[in-house]
Amino acid sequence: MKKTLTLVVLAGLMLTGCGGKQEAASATAVAEVSDAVTVPSVMGLTLDKATDQLEDLGLKVKAEDTVDGKMIMSKENWQVTSQDPTEGAKVAKDSTVLLGVKNLDKEAAEKAAADKAAAEKAAAEKAAADKAAADKAAADKAAADKAAADAAAAKLAAEQAAAQQAAPQAPVQQTVPQAPAAVYYANCTAAKAAGAAPLYSGQPGYSTSLDRDRDGIACEN
Repeated sequence: MKKTLTLVVLAGLMLTGCGGKQEAASATAVAEVSDAVTVPSVMGLTLDKATDQLEDLGLKVKAEDTVDGKMIMSKENWQVTSQDPTEGAKVAKDSTVLLGVKNLDKEAAEKAAADKAAAEKAAAEKAAADKAAADKAAADKAAADKAAADAAAAKLAAEQAAAQQAAPQAPVQQTVPQAPAAVYYANCTAAKAAGAAPLYSGQPGYSTSLDRDRDGIACEN
């Protein structure tokens, strides 16, 4: 009988002990659930604002430069590009959220350099296009001027040819050489008075009557 009572008491004590452990475990689970934090999204925020938002929820923040690995100085100059844990994750308070960040000053400098390069490229392309247009316009003008000059020359030549064909042909006047008038000197005195002396054979006015010595020269004296 005593043995039976002892077993009953021990069974009761065991049951009581098991119930106490279950209650303790449930209490711990409830406590853990009540301390859990839902991680918000801080993507795109500056590091200072992201840090404030996470720390207000009881979380710790660790930030790393994921581009150049540089030391982070001014948090407002850095932007969040990644986070771990991600949005919506349930974590305990005092958990650390790892943030990947990039430097906004560097990004601004890179954007300014890219904008400048793009502007210079656009300006170069515009200058090339303007030059090509100007060269084409000059070539077109030169071709038009040449065509106009050729047309004007052809028109002038046609007009001159038409004028020559339309003009009456003047008759060609032939000059008939007139025979020299017969020259006669009655004597050498007349020949000398006319300034013709001396007279040579074959010369107008020469006659053998004036050439006494018949040497072909009359009125030589």
